[in-house]
Amino acid sequence: MSEPQADLLDEEQVSLLLEVLTAEDWDASVAGFTDNGRKTVDRLIAQASAGEPHDRTAHTLKGTALNLGAAALGRLAKELEHAPSADVVAQADHLCDLLERSLAALRTCKPIDV
Repeated sequence: MSEPQADLLDEEQVSLLLEVLTAEDWDASVAGFTDNGRKTVDRLIAQASAGEPHDRTAHTLKGTALNLGAAALGRLAKELEHAPSADVVAQADHLCDLLERSLAALRTCKPIDV
């Protein structure tokens, strides 16, 4: 199930960050989340697929996503944090899609130049 575009981001969190970060810092934050977010999602899916504990990886994804304003991704990561491995595996495609859509939405946000 796909979240509507409007539900992807926490507009209040994003606005707060856009007020305090320069355009360069915002772009660096989104670029870092792009790289680390993909690695974290891949690790989460791999751990769940192997039946290994995945709660810490899901917790990391949750925190990073929510801090940057990727609300829908953060909510899903929170849900998966204590979910059985089979649920994580079943949500793998949705998780990857949600990450990519969240990243695309974050890239469209730009700090206001003063």
